[in-house]
Amino acid sequence: MTLHEKALKLLKNHTLCDYCLGRQFSNLATGTTNLNRGKTIKDFLVMEFSTDLSEESVSILQCLSRSGSALAKKLLLKNGIQSEETMECYICEDSLKTIDSLAELVILQSKGYEFQTFLMGTLISKALQERETELKAQVNVKQTELLKQEFNRNIGKKVSERAPVITDFKSPDIVFEVNPFTQDISMRITSLYIYGKYKKYLRILPQTRWPCRKCKGKGCKECNNTGKKYPESVEELIEVEAIKLAKAEKGTLHGGGREDIDALMLGTGRPFVFEVVNPHIRSLELKDLEERINNYTKDKIEVQNLRWSSRKEVVHVKSSAERAIKKYRALIEFLNPITDKDIKKIENEFQNKVLQQRTPNRVSHRRADKIREKKVYNVECTRKGEAEIEIEVECDGGCYVKELISGDEGRTKPSISEIAMNPAICTELDVIKINEIPYS
Repeated sequence: MTLHEKALKLLKNHTLCDYCLGRQFSNLATGTTNLNRGKTIKDFLVMEFSTDLSEESVSILQCLSRSGSALAKKLLLKNGIQSEETMECYICEDSLKTIDSLAELVILQSKGYEFQTFLMGTLISKALQERETELKAQVNVKQTELLKQEFNRNIGKKVSERAPVITDFKSPDIVFEVNPFTQDISMRITSLYIYGKYKKYLRILPQTRWPCRKCKGKGCKECNNTGKKYPESVEELIEVEAIKLAKAEKGTLHGGGREDIDALMLGTGRPFVFEVVNPHIRSLELKDLEERINNYTKDKIEVQNLRWSSRKEVVHVKSSAERAIKKYRALIEFLNPITDKDIKKIENEFQNKVLQQRTPNRVSHRRADKIREKKVYNVECTRKGEAEIEIEVECDGGCYVKELISGDEGRTKPSISEIAMNPAICTELDVIKINEIPYS
């Protein structure tokens, strides 16, 4: 069938607005719009059947009139024939005529949010999609543009005309979802991602929020109705100034591993990506934010090297934590006095030594019970007392250093306790260096 024959068959079977007729031939005569394309096709058909007002011609002109052709209506009235009323479009149900109002609703909905890029999405019912598929099959049209594409493109264009924003298909600041049939607009605000490193100077400070186990965050007598086991965390300390500047909902810390609550994070600091959720303001000055955080969290934590990041880097920071070699400082107390010979033995034994570490008793309630292989690259010892030494240990990320010392009832082999044949415990632990794996 020719374009003329296909268009005529479609209009005989269904009422189609200019948008929806034009969409069936969207790859033809590029450089125009579906709206103009549909109107042009209808006008062409009107002209073709205007010379002979036979019964068949009048019937076709009435089909065009029902589909909203002003030229068909004018021609029929000129010849004393009452034109038929325009009927609702079979495909879009005339919703494409609301594009201007939908664009205004989008702008109204986003008021108060700072953004430079956006992406439009449209909700189309499955029944309507099936209806359009069946219509295309009737005349085997293949050059069509989907209804939701028409909405997305045209609403997006109108929004860009009214505001200094552009469409971004890869990483938009806001994603709008429009239901043109109910006029409902929803927004998904893309989080801000900020990379940095933190140091932790308190020994009773978790990395992230720690809900009360008894009430699961609801608040009870045990947690003084705070809903938290610990009053503060690194995450919450960073969050205060971040959500204040961004006028955001909350913040989430994605750390490159985590230290024990009672361990300090010193030296080079721990890499992290901080996610600012539902921000109203996106143009933050990160140097200013860094200073504000450090002033607020004085003597508790310190952040440094803040820069913009991404969701992809979150994955990298978290996944590379187990592969990054780390250096710790630990104080060890033995049950019995430790000899210089035993200290030397510890240093010699733990040179490029592979450990077998079964999940420690202290974390077995929240970690899978399995055996992990971790490597200790180097241990340097300094005597601190008759039964006390300080060690610096370089090892794989994810190595349980406290259990490397104690042996954890034989769950870590070998251990310092085992090698020295002298029960030992870690009394103090600091992370002093993380050899970060670069993100590319």
